[in-house]
Amino acid sequence: MFKNNNKIDIGDRFVKTDDPKIVWIVVRTGSPVAPIPHYRVVREGYTSRMRTLSERVLLDTDFYRRVD
Repeated sequence: MFKNNNKIDIGDRFVKTDDPKIVWIVVRTGSPVAPIPHYRVVREGYTSRMRTLSERVLLDTDFYRRVD
């Protein structure tokens, strides 16, 4: 089965394009009020390190890349 690369699910993993050693894991969706969906991500191994990122940023390969 092929994964839809335009859909983000809880548990998906991403790395920043300019820092591919650090993995960020999607742990929940953000505010449903925002016009662009947002996601909360945590750094793998350091769950106190959190970020909220827009769907657009996570799917833009200039910024982030999905990893298995």
